[in-house]
Amino acid sequence: MSKEYIPVATSNTVYYEPQTKEEFDELMETVKVGDMVYNKWVFNGLWYTVGLNDETDPSSICLFPNIIMDEHLPPLTRWGMARYDYLKSERKFMAAQFGIVGLHKHCLEIEKQAEERKRSMMAAIRKDPENRVTERDKAQSPMDWVQRMNMFQARVHEIIYADLIYA
Repeated sequence: MSKEYIPVATSNTVYYEPQTKEEFDELMETVKVGDMVYNKWVFNGLWYTVGLNDETDPSSICLFPNIIMDEHLPPLTRWGMARYDYLKSERKFMAAQFGIVGLHKHCLEIEKQAEERKRSMMAAIRKDPENRVTERDKAQSPMDWVQRMNMFQARVHEIIYADLIYA
């Protein structure tokens, strides 16, 4: 199991581990962007990389946590990214409660549920006699078939967004 560090320290990174709160406060006045600082007083004993909150403003120094991920998580796709963006922009408190790794795992779970729901709903639509979507229709009038399938897919996407992504 490999460990991934976020953000990755550069070769010229300087590591500081102050022993007192006063030493930490003095250090924060002199650190440079890219330095790594250990803080056990305010931020729960984690290593942080010093960075800029606003790249155009050199006085906007902030600390970015160096989080160690014990497992490699797969990247998010359409549904997972939609849920991630929604939580980060509209439900910030909920996203903060999950944490970085927990939020990613939550979005992966939503992604799986959305794919399964899409697959089952599209199969049900194709089997429904009222919709008359068959392979024979596809052979006779391909453009009408494509139009109808796109309409069904759009409906399914609306339902998934309403029930899973924006819930």
